[in-house]
Amino acid sequence: MVNDVTQEMVLEVWHVRATGTSGVGHYVVLLNDGTHLCTCLLLMNKGLICRHFFCVATYSQSATYHITLISPRWYLEPNIKQETLLQQMSAITLCSTINSEENLPITSGTFKHLFSIRSVSCNSSSTKKPNKIIYAELFGLSKKVIDSAIKADMYRELSDMFKTFLYDIQSKYDERQQQQTNFILDASNPNITKHKGRPPKRLQSFVEQSSKGKHVDINNNENAEGGSKGRRCGRCKQYGHYAKTCQTSIQ
Repeated sequence: MVNDVTQEMVLEVWHVRATGTSGVGHYVVLLNDGTHLCTCLLLMNKGLICRHFFCVATYSQSATYHITLISPRWYLEPNIKQETLLQQMSAITLCSTINSEENLPITSGTFKHLFSIRSVSCNSSSTKKPNKIIYAELFGLSKKVIDSAIKADMYRELSDMFKTFLYDIQSKYDERQQQQTNFILDASNPNITKHKGRPPKRLQSFVEQSSKGKHVDINNNENAEGGSKGRRCGRCKQYGHYAKTCQTSIQ
């Protein structure tokens, strides 16, 4: 069933590659509703028509171009509906071999397949506008409002609106800060995880505790509790110190 639908939708498949290369390039698929898909995915990612389609359009009569192929975010009026553009403007072909005429109108293009893919991709890759763009938009709008208020002698009303808006923003900001502060105060200490291995502060056995009391008697050159002897000096051959701290003078 899937193969039958695919054969009905796909009209042509073109392999486009640069001159002088072999086996390297992109594939352009032309569908029966006017939609085209290219493996470079420029139309899906950027909303722009790639050069591979224009190359195919100069040779194939099935390649149709319409303004709706470009993503609405590049329009001066991005809120315009694509169905309205399809009704107002017809698709055209770029192939110049049709009766020696160029840009002939084609009325059968619906581009439904492209719209279905683009809606999913746009929803998945929707991002917030940068602060610079938001600032530029709001600054331009506020300038127009201020100029209009001065001309209409309504700057006092506009000033009151600004003050009220600032008060509301400050109240919401203080409320948010208070919520964050309460969250920090309510936060408890993290759970302590016991890892494998010897703990840093462990209980010592009796043997370990008794070994700390041993010391070396320098005069007797042996351990006071019958243990092993201490360090042996390389200069005087005595126990209890080493050559660097030896006080015996060399003759």
